[in-house]
Amino acid sequence: MLSWDTNYKKALFWIVDVEFKFHLFVGAVGLLTMAYLFGQLAGVEILIKHRNYLLTGVKYGVLTLITGTLIGSSVGFLEEGIQNIGGFSNPFYDYYFKPLYWVTMFGIVPAILVGLLFGYQIKRKGNKVRNEEASSQHVHLQ
Repeated sequence: MLSWDTNYKKALFWIVDVEFKFHLFVGAVGLLTMAYLFGQLAGVEILIKHRNYLLTGVKYGVLTLITGTLIGSSVGFLEEGIQNIGGFSNPFYDYYFKPLYWVTMFGIVPAILVGLLFGYQIKRKGNKVRNEEASSQHVHLQ
């Protein structure tokens, strides 16, 4: 019989025991990479093209969620699912649709909230930088 300490440690460090930790690692790296790239695009759209910062933040937050999931799912599909094409199960359903469904189901609200927050922060910091530049130019003109 397992003690509470053993169960607690297993529950806390579950990632070490699962066989798909490489998939999760690639998914996390893909998610962070997409967040970095989409964050730059959001900054350009908000600060240079003067698009709506809230909608732009939500758009890139959801895109980050979807592309990170697709990148992480692709690892499992390429390792295992591609061999099962034409077999009993549908690997596209198992390796792409199911993860997208569940990540979207539980991640869409946080992605929208974080997108709103980050869109607002980009707009606020961009205005702060513009105001500092304008005040420094005003000082130089006097």
